[in-house]
Amino acid sequence: MNDRLPESLLDDIRAALPITDLVGQYVVWDRAKSNDGRGDMWACCPFHGESTPSFHAEAQEGRYHCFGCGASGDHFEFLMALDGRNFPEAVEAVAEMAGIELPGRREAAKPARTPEQPRQEKARPQPAAAEGQRKLVKTYDYTDRDGNLIYQVCRFQIEMPDGSFAKTKDRTGTWKTFLQRRPANIGDGSWIWGLSAGDFMRPGPGKDWSAYDEKKRAEWPSAEIRTFAEGIEHTVYRLPSVEIAIAEGKTILLVEGEKDADTSEELGWCGTTNSSGSKHWTAAHAACFRDADVVICLDNDEAGDRADKVARSLKGIARRVRVLDFAKVVEGFDHKGDITDWVEKFGGTSEQLEQIIARLPDWRPRPPTSAMGAVGLHQLHHPSLKHDFLIDGFLDRQGVAMMPGASGSGKTFLILEMSMCTALNLDFWGMKVKPGLVLYQAGEGKQGVTKRLDGWMLDRGISPSEEIPFQMLTRRINLFNDDKDTDDIIAEGRAWSEYYGVPVRMVVIDTFNKAITGANENAGQDMTKVLSRLERISVTLDCAVVVPIHKSAEGKMRGHTSLTGDVSNVINVTELEMKDRNQRIIRTVTLDKNKDGEKGRPMRFVLRQVVLDPEPDGKIVTTCVVDRPDGDEEEAARQGKLSLNQFLILKALKDALEDHGEPTPAGIRAGSALKVVVKYQHWVDRVRKVWVFQAPENEPEKRNKELERVMTHAGKVLLAGEYIGRDNDLKIVWHTGKEDRPKREKKIEAPPPPLPADVRQALVEGVPF
Repeated sequence: MNDRLPESLLDDIRAALPITDLVGQYVVWDRAKSNDGRGDMWACCPFHGESTPSFHAEAQEGRYHCFGCGASGDHFEFLMALDGRNFPEAVEAVAEMAGIELPGRREAAKPARTPEQPRQEKARPQPAAAEGQRKLVKTYDYTDRDGNLIYQVCRFQIEMPDGSFAKTKDRTGTWKTFLQRRPANIGDGSWIWGLSAGDFMRPGPGKDWSAYDEKKRAEWPSAEIRTFAEGIEHTVYRLPSVEIAIAEGKTILLVEGEKDADTSEELGWCGTTNSSGSKHWTAAHAACFRDADVVICLDNDEAGDRADKVARSLKGIARRVRVLDFAKVVEGFDHKGDITDWVEKFGGTSEQLEQIIARLPDWRPRPPTSAMGAVGLHQLHHPSLKHDFLIDGFLDRQGVAMMPGASGSGKTFLILEMSMCTALNLDFWGMKVKPGLVLYQAGEGKQGVTKRLDGWMLDRGISPSEEIPFQMLTRRINLFNDDKDTDDIIAEGRAWSEYYGVPVRMVVIDTFNKAITGANENAGQDMTKVLSRLERISVTLDCAVVVPIHKSAEGKMRGHTSLTGDVSNVINVTELEMKDRNQRIIRTVTLDKNKDGEKGRPMRFVLRQVVLDPEPDGKIVTTCVVDRPDGDEEEAARQGKLSLNQFLILKALKDALEDHGEPTPAGIRAGSALKVVVKYQHWVDRVRKVWVFQAPENEPEKRNKELERVMTHAGKVLLAGEYIGRDNDLKIVWHTGKEDRPKREKKIEAPPPPLPADVRQALVEGVPF
């Protein structure tokens, strides 16, 4: 639980549970002295042994106070002092009793007690009064530099009837608490409990003084009241020894508690601490260590934070500062342990401590938590800072990419090609992709996108029933009005990513203009809002966000200049005034802007018609897919331009022929040069061994479908490129002998120019040069 809870919440917790209900679980109220109706309750103090009640708790004030030992506080301080809980544990316990659920806790809080139900008196008596007595077991003197006593820190424990001491609530240690007292210096040997100035009172002569309380005044008719106008400042333990160690250049161990300081002294080292622990460390304490060699040894869960606080205060004062964490240098050491535990449980010696300290580096502040994403020079090659592509050399892995194109330019077909290649782990025009989930937000004509997807899958031989990490989002969105649709897209991405078990790679917003209703696309302020939300989608999902956008009548991308200047990529789609050999309009796509790399060269493409299943009335339905001019991959294959995957599949065929080849059967019309063929299944098995599957290993059915798709597509291309032949009846394939890369023609160098006539004549005559 976070111990930095709002004070208002702590007040609500205190108000919901009367302090008398809390304390009543640990004490037996004196009914004659208490007033239940007013919540004014008295009992024997649970913190020190007594037979006459001097412990007072008042529900209206929410406080307790003992007029005998001076203990006082609220609900949380009561539990902390009684059984050694820390503050978060005390808050959690009181909140549970009060029926208040704390932030960060999943379990429901218990219902609060109803005040109408009277509390049943505990049959078990209070532990301090009946089972044990609070006992002063140790005092630690704090003196000035001349050795004169200033005040004492007093350690109290509860001694049980058998002579043992009470344990903490978790039974892992001995219960203890510490109070401070100072000599009253009035000649009667009395003490003042507490170090502050103010009004104090005592029951009678020779008794100790406690803080003045108006209500207790009535209980002590003969009480003495006195003002002690001067308080006592906290100092460091064993101050004279500290100053001697500094003068002699010895190392000083700054520990957490007087017991550890005494342990340090027993080892022959100068040990010190400050009263009330490092949480109450001040600049006055730091001033005591001028020119000192200090080793800070702190012993709790927050040791790192507290060590930093103390070390920072010593900077520029102490000669040298180091920090010792025994848990880092002693195997098996409890991170809550201290130097006393090291000596008692691990047999630590002064010589071992000297060796440990000699290896400690000088303290330096821990790197700050940067709110600005600071990166040091030593972190420049961290994978998160590496410029990476989703489509190699074409589209950044993370960032916003605008894709301007005129209406009908083919940008939607192109984006679908990019999307499906990403979802299916297919090369995009020979460029490798990082496979994963694609979300396609179809804000402009979802029916048209559906038809184009049908055509793409039909052309590639992919069944719609296959589980492909691609989802079309059909709801209209608005990225200008507020963050709602941005949050929803991010939530969709996370949910579908978990479902498919793959990362989100691409989010398409089709189109930009449909997603910014109400915004002025030429206003920088409006576009900044929209771009910041697109960027948040990209950063949060760690993906590329691709946004098709219309062009103006002049052929330029519409909108404010920030739509170009503030994005990672601009991918420009243009329709040319020329056609390929099949009379299809040639279009180009160009990486016009690559924020972290070079621009790309124009790549040409065409739209090839695909015939879909006819309508019920017999009407022919067509759509298009992206193709390469003059025949897509088949034409590229004819020119000897195989993709990496096609190259690998062809090599697998050659390997299968070498391992499982058999003589060419009679009747195969492949020319006399063909000597060996191989069963188609042997080729498939060979590809299976070397293929990098997108489907996981434990899903063989998905892998089989992926392999079938790959072999169908590659076989079509290789057959059209005349690299392979096949006979479907005999289920055999063969390699035609065509090289997988076009042969380079040997360059014919031009003959050297003839020598001048006079030089030729000199050579004939043997004239020396």
